[in-house]
Amino acid sequence: MKDRYSNVPTHLKPYIVKQDHKNYSLMDHACWRFIMKMSRDFFKDYAHRAYLNGLQETGITTDYIPVISEMDDKLQKIGWRAVPVRGFLPPTIFMQFQAHSILPIASDMRTVSHIDYTPAPDIIHEAAGHSPIIVDEKYSQFLKEYGVCAANALSSDEDHHVYLAIRNLSDLKENPQATSNQIKEAEEYLSSCIDKITFISEASYLARLNWWTVEYGLVGEIENPKIYGAGLLSSISESYNAIFKNVKKIPLSIDCINFSYDITEQQPQLFVAKNFEHLIEVLNQFKGKMAFTNGGLKSVKEAIKCKSVSTFTLDSGIQISGIPKSILHDDKIIFYVFDGPVQLSYKNNQLKGHGAEYHSQGYSSPLVNEKIIHYLDTKSLDEKVNLNFDGGIKFSGKIKSKTIINDKLLLVSFTDCLIKHNENILFDPSWGEFDLACGSHIDSVSGGPADMNNFLDFMDVELPNKLKPNHLKEHSEKYKNIIEYYSRVEELRNCKNVSNEEITLLLNSILKHYPAEWLLLFDLLDVAKLNNYEDLHSQIKSKILLSTNNQNITSIIKRSISQL
Repeated sequence: MKDRYSNVPTHLKPYIVKQDHKNYSLMDHACWRFIMKMSRDFFKDYAHRAYLNGLQETGITTDYIPVISEMDDKLQKIGWRAVPVRGFLPPTIFMQFQAHSILPIASDMRTVSHIDYTPAPDIIHEAAGHSPIIVDEKYSQFLKEYGVCAANALSSDEDHHVYLAIRNLSDLKENPQATSNQIKEAEEYLSSCIDKITFISEASYLARLNWWTVEYGLVGEIENPKIYGAGLLSSISESYNAIFKNVKKIPLSIDCINFSYDITEQQPQLFVAKNFEHLIEVLNQFKGKMAFTNGGLKSVKEAIKCKSVSTFTLDSGIQISGIPKSILHDDKIIFYVFDGPVQLSYKNNQLKGHGAEYHSQGYSSPLVNEKIIHYLDTKSLDEKVNLNFDGGIKFSGKIKSKTIINDKLLLVSFTDCLIKHNENILFDPSWGEFDLACGSHIDSVSGGPADMNNFLDFMDVELPNKLKPNHLKEHSEKYKNIIEYYSRVEELRNCKNVSNEEITLLLNSILKHYPAEWLLLFDLLDVAKLNNYEDLHSQIKSKILLSTNNQNITSIIKRSISQL
């Protein structure tokens, strides 16, 4: 059988998991059904016009949790893919998926206690939140262009620490076995990571842009906006508040990147785009200032400050990937140094023999002007050369080999190499061979390695076998008994001509044993409605309203009942 994901980049495949539909309980499906019915009723009036059509075009049904492979088939028709993943992905990996027009969908399902909102990724947020609006051509274009920018953005080691803390806290909040002390400790650790942030990286600014558009964006007129952000489309309370409560609405501009956010709280303000072309305009404003589009001294300094894996692309096309450590410069860069491990590549393909294993201790090189590159191109192997580089760098060595691609000299390797700047030794012959990267200017500075597939094992990125599900489902006797009741409701749902007595008998049993299971009662309410038992329908509605003391859930229940 053909591998469905054969065209997915090799380094991303390990993050794809199997979505075993049998692992979803009938309670999970009931939770999905409740959210989707409320969502369709509300968003038909208050979401962007692409929403309802988008549900159908991307394979999302109301009654049952979608099969991601079926969504994938639908999305391929509009230039996207869908793959099942588990929980929080490392940001680097998530953006790699998006840059390749692949929507990673967390296959976990939120618990009933978090039916309105969960900070952990789940299939409600990823599938029902993100995918419907993708059918809009301009929005799809924006997402793809954003993915490219995000995949190239410089991120810091501080960003990584915050990500790990957020993921840990989110997983704990969705885990029914987590204690209040564990959650408190995780909250305190996240606060300490945030307090230690010394500067805002490109990746963090882009994350803010993503938050105020892709996650919590509004579009249209400021007085009567429509919802398109996935965070709002997957939260039945916050979406309602965004429209009907006094949430501040601000016209979208590049200034939104100066607004931080808290994933655990409802948002105090929201940004309204004129249309989806407006999103692309704002993104392009930010892109024009990014290091991967500008290169040069300023971009290199930013990469050094980030202390994370970055790639310098020289004007010759050769790429140096690793953690930039330092530079020598006056008004321009003359020499650069990377901590190991380092990878050398061309057009995002690692050069043979120049991977992270070989350059495990680091890498350095002067920038090489065109005159010297031409001179080296004419020299034979084993010839001794003495060179004077810009900025007063003295160089001597014997040519051992050359790397030439498409008639372009990219790399010259030397033995017996000595490099000095004034009296400082930059490279000593005893250190081994020296590899000179040919290029006179750093045209681009981007986040991450050039050839991710060959460098991923050397990065501080969690590999798939270390990633855990969002939560651990309880399998107590009580849980199993409740699921048995859902099974009995499901049997009635799939039967024709169910009698009033059958539904009443089951209702009384639920009220006797599990009166607080409001979602179970809602599932039974559907059966009464399908069979046109109006009196029984009214009776069950009244029981649902008495089933919980949770104020937020009660508010949601009242809204849902008002739509019936």
